[in-house]
Amino acid sequence: MRSTAQRPRRILLYSHDSQGLGHLRRSLTLASRLVETLGDVNAVVATGSPCATHFQVPRGVDLVKLPSVGKDADGAYVSRTLDLPVESTIALRRTLLEGLWNGFRPDLLVVDHQVTGLFDEVVPLLERSRESGTRTILGVRDVIDAPERVAEEWGRDRVRWALREGYDRVCVYGSEKVFDARAAYPFPPELGQRLEYVGYVVRREARTGPAAMPEPLPEVLVTTGGGEDGEKRIAAYLEACALARPTWQSTIVTGPMLSLDAERRLRLAGRNVPNVEWHRFLDDLPQRMARADAVVSMAGYNTVAELLAARRRPVLLPRRRPRREQEIRAGALERLGLAYVADERDPRGLRNCVEAALDRRERAEMPGVALDGVDGLTAVARELLDESGSRIVRRTGVRA
Repeated sequence: MRSTAQRPRRILLYSHDSQGLGHLRRSLTLASRLVETLGDVNAVVATGSPCATHFQVPRGVDLVKLPSVGKDADGAYVSRTLDLPVESTIALRRTLLEGLWNGFRPDLLVVDHQVTGLFDEVVPLLERSRESGTRTILGVRDVIDAPERVAEEWGRDRVRWALREGYDRVCVYGSEKVFDARAAYPFPPELGQRLEYVGYVVRREARTGPAAMPEPLPEVLVTTGGGEDGEKRIAAYLEACALARPTWQSTIVTGPMLSLDAERRLRLAGRNVPNVEWHRFLDDLPQRMARADAVVSMAGYNTVAELLAARRRPVLLPRRRPRREQEIRAGALERLGLAYVADERDPRGLRNCVEAALDRRERAEMPGVALDGVDGLTAVARELLDESGSRIVRRTGVRA
């Protein structure tokens, strides 16, 4: 492994980011703690998120924006903003990643969620890591998707190679108490001790903070993450409120990726619902969730992790297609008594869940649910970076 005595160690974090804010937020949280904790470290996050400029980037961390992709109604990838076929957009992303690797020369590569990247764009980086001695970590969220779908996706030769030989460590950002990813998904047995649960990745500000000043009415906070597919859920909440005059006030965060036309429709639909405060984006959303009397949200990874950290028992409206990730996560939390699960197609049921959440405002108990994933990942990174001696370089080829 090359010496890093002449310069700060360098960490490259890859986040494919096809929808929402989750992957970018998780990568920035990890990058910030790695720089803060390890010392003498620079980190670059390569992201395709269209919201890359929405978050403050601390000293020692920078972002490289890749062309954004999205998904159509059937879940197929498409170019989000460029008038290009998705294949051309991916080719451009590959070129940018190659240039970033050549210029940055990382000592550690941390890949988020996608084993081989979007359309296998990370495979060349993994191959170069094997050749150069760069250490590698794959971080996967607690729930990836339905087990049968993951088995299909992970059955490809390149993915199997990456899981067996491309990564020094695989870190599950979650807890076996909530969902046993090792049992659900086809991790190769060769991983052995290289696979470990490190806990949920949670920003510090998601922890319960000082209590807010008492309000005349309880507060229900409504959030749908990035908001790209949040219109129907917010509309269902407004319809639930309209069933009878609510005895609470509502703070609705539409998300920066909700279209302006959709936001106008929602504001029009909610014009007769009293005590509603609207926002597109709140930088202090984790603190607001911790202080709210009840929270209505989707069941994305980051939102759920922050709600667990705040010991909230939320009302979840999970996405059910094209992936079942949120539905599975919401069901697991409901079975543990850590959430209420509602359906946006049933405003009456949603109203009942909100009222139940307001009636049970005490903090939820979560024995055994680890929330220190940032520290866990940092410890793994430190171990890999600090290993002494030359590393055996493997020049294993990858089959197409």
